[in-house]
Amino acid sequence: MKVLLIFPPLWAAHRPYLSLPSLTAFLRNRNIDAVQKDFNIEAYDLLLSESYLKDTGERLRAKFKALDSKNMLAPGIEQQLYYSLFKAKSNIDYITGQVENAKSTLRSKDSFYDLAAYLNARNILVQAQTLISVDCLPAGGDLVSPVNMQMKRTFPEIKTLAQSKDENPFIGLYERYLLPYITDTKPDIVGISISGERQLVPGLTLSRLIKLKNPQVHVTIGGYTVTQLSQVLSGHKELFTDFFDSAILFQGERPLFELVECIAGDRSLETVPNLVYHEHGEIHFNAVSAAEDINTLPTPCFDGLPLNRYLSPESVLPILSSRGCYWGKCAFCSHNESYRWSYQKRDAGKVVDDMQTLSEKHGVRHFAFSDEAISPSGMKKITDEIIGRQLEVRCSTNIRLERQFTPELCSQMYRAGFRVLHLGLESGCDRVLEHMQKGTTRQTAREVLQNTYRAGLWNHVYVFFGFPTETEIEARQTAEFLISNREYIQSFGVTNFILNKGSAAMNDPDRFGITSVDADPSGDFNLDFAYTVSSGLSSEQARQLASSYREKITGEFKYPQRLKLYYEDILLYLSHYHDSDPALKIMADKVTAGAPANSQFTRKSIPALKPHVSFEPLRFDIIDIIMNKISKTTTAAAYPVQTCVLSDPVSGKLISISSLEMEILARCNEKNNIKQIALKLSKKYGAPASKAEETCIDSLKYLSDQGYISFHQEHVKF
Repeated sequence: MKVLLIFPPLWAAHRPYLSLPSLTAFLRNRNIDAVQKDFNIEAYDLLLSESYLKDTGERLRAKFKALDSKNMLAPGIEQQLYYSLFKAKSNIDYITGQVENAKSTLRSKDSFYDLAAYLNARNILVQAQTLISVDCLPAGGDLVSPVNMQMKRTFPEIKTLAQSKDENPFIGLYERYLLPYITDTKPDIVGISISGERQLVPGLTLSRLIKLKNPQVHVTIGGYTVTQLSQVLSGHKELFTDFFDSAILFQGERPLFELVECIAGDRSLETVPNLVYHEHGEIHFNAVSAAEDINTLPTPCFDGLPLNRYLSPESVLPILSSRGCYWGKCAFCSHNESYRWSYQKRDAGKVVDDMQTLSEKHGVRHFAFSDEAISPSGMKKITDEIIGRQLEVRCSTNIRLERQFTPELCSQMYRAGFRVLHLGLESGCDRVLEHMQKGTTRQTAREVLQNTYRAGLWNHVYVFFGFPTETEIEARQTAEFLISNREYIQSFGVTNFILNKGSAAMNDPDRFGITSVDADPSGDFNLDFAYTVSSGLSSEQARQLASSYREKITGEFKYPQRLKLYYEDILLYLSHYHDSDPALKIMADKVTAGAPANSQFTRKSIPALKPHVSFEPLRFDIIDIIMNKISKTTTAAAYPVQTCVLSDPVSGKLISISSLEMEILARCNEKNNIKQIALKLSKKYGAPASKAEETCIDSLKYLSDQGYISFHQEHVKF
C-alpha cells in the first residue's frame, strides 16, 4: 500500500507545517510506503511568478475594459469591482517585474537581512497575492488574499467554487502540476491535511479532482479545520460521495495507520478510530480513541520536502514538545477542542533527541516549537538537556505569562538557545483577564516581560480588544500597559476579539456576556461568527479600536521599524545579528523613508514619472466611487463621467488629475525640461509662455510632493 500525503494551499510559506512530517514518520516507522508533498509552497512559487502574473494582467485588463465600457455601474459589488480591477490592472506590470526578485530576496542570506530589501520583498509578494485575489473576484477573492479573511460560505457556494476555473486559481494548478504527479505516484490512499480555514476550499477542490480523475484511490481528509467542522461535514452526504471517502478527526497518526490496514486487507472501516465515512447511504462516526502516547511517536520526517524552496534564507523546522494546552481554560481559544481537551508532554530527552537528529540530518540549527505553550517545568527540563549536550541551536516558542518563568529560568533559556518567545497577554485589564479565564494578572505579566527582556529573550506580545463586556476604558488599559512597559517589550501584535467555533465563549455565550450569535454553528462552514454583547464594546467598535491603537502604540516605541518584521522571521534576524545588534536597534535605524522630494522646480528641471506610476482617462469618476459610494455603501448607481487618474502601485495612492495635467505628464519623458513642455502647451492653446511655465511648475511641484514624479536639473543656456 502506498500513501500520498498532501498539504494544500494556502498556508504560510516560510517553513514546513508539522502535520505531514509527523504522519509520514509514523507510517514509515510501521513499514508503510508514505510519500509527502507540500503543494502549498509549490503553489506559492507558481502563483507568485512572472509568467502567472502576466496572464493575470491580461485577464484583469479585459475585465476592467468590459466594466469601463458599461453605461452604468450598479451599486455594491459592481462599483467595488470597478475600483479593485482598476487598482489591480494599474499595479500588475510593476509587480510582475518585481516578483521573482522578491522571492530571491527572501531566500538569500545576503538580501534577506537587509531590512529595507526584506520589507520591499514582503510588500511585493503581498501585493501580488492581492492582485491574484482580485482576478478571482467576486466569489473566490479570499482564496489567495494575504488578508486574514474569515470565510462565510454555504455548501452550495463551496461546491460551485470548487468547480469554477475563473474564480478558483487552484483548479488550473492542480490539473497542470499536481494531478499528473498523483497519477505517476500511483497511491492507494491520498491524505489531505486541512489545518487552516483558508485551506478548506483549496483542499476540497483538490479532493474532488482526485475523486474525478482517480476514482480507485481512497481520499481521506484531516486536520484542525476538519475536526472543527466534523458535524457540518456529516450533514452533506455529497461531500462523502463526490469530494472524499472519509475524514479523520483529532490526532491522526493511529487512525491513518488503521485506515491503511483496513483498506489493504479489504476490511470494513467500522474499526478505524476517529473516522467519519459514508456507507450504504449513511454517514458513520466511529468511536474516538485516546491519542497516541506522545512518547512513542518517532522524530518527524522532513524527507522529500523542498526545504530550499520556502521563503526563508535558512531552514527553520517546526517541532513539538507537547500536545494540547496545560492551562486549557481561556474562553476565547478553540484549539483545545482539536486535542479533545487533553494534554500530553513529551519526555525532554526525546524532544532534544528529535532536535539533534534533525539538526544532523538536515544541517539546521533553527527550530520553532509549535506547542500551544511550553510549561515552566517542561522548559526547565528541555533547556537542561540542550545545555547538557552542548547542542548549538536557536529556538522560538509560545509560553504563558507564568510567575515560574523566573529570572534564573529565563537566563537558562537564553543559554540553551531560545531567542524568541510569543506570549499571549490578551488584555492589560485584570477584570477582563479574569473574565476570559486567562489565569494571569497585569503584575505577573509585567514581571515575566521584565525577566525575559533582561535575559536577552525577544518577547512578542499579543493583545486583542473587545472581549465581551470589555469597555473602552478597560481597552485603553491594554494600550497603556503596552506603552508603559515598552522598555521591556520587543514587539507586539494587536487585533480584535473573534468569536470562534469550539471556544468556551461560543459554547456558553450567556456566561461571557454574549446575547446573540448570527447563525447556528452547525448550519454552515463558518469557523467564526458575528455576535452582540450585553455590555461593552461591539465587534465593530473593537475592530476600530484595534486599528487606531495599533498605530498609536507603534508610535510610542523607540524603534518602530523593527516592528515591521514578520513575527516568523524575527528568530532568523536575531540569530544573524546576535553579536552586533541583539536588539535589532542599529539594523532598524538604517532604514530610511527615502530621499526627500525636491522642492525647487525651475524652467531647467527635467521631470519624469516614477517608473511604476501610470495615468489614464476613465469613463467613470473612480474617486467619487471610492469616497461617496463604496465607503458609504450607498444604493446610488454610477454613470459615466470622464475622469483622469494618476496611480502609484507602490504607495497605493490614487488621485484625480485634470486633462491639462494629463497632457503635461504625457510630456514628462526624461527628455523635455519644463520650458520645453510649456512651449508646446503654449503653442497648442495660444497661451503666454510665462503662464504656461507657471502652470507646469505648480502642477509638477504638487505631483512631486505627492511622490508621483522625480526630476533633475539640466544645465543648458537659454
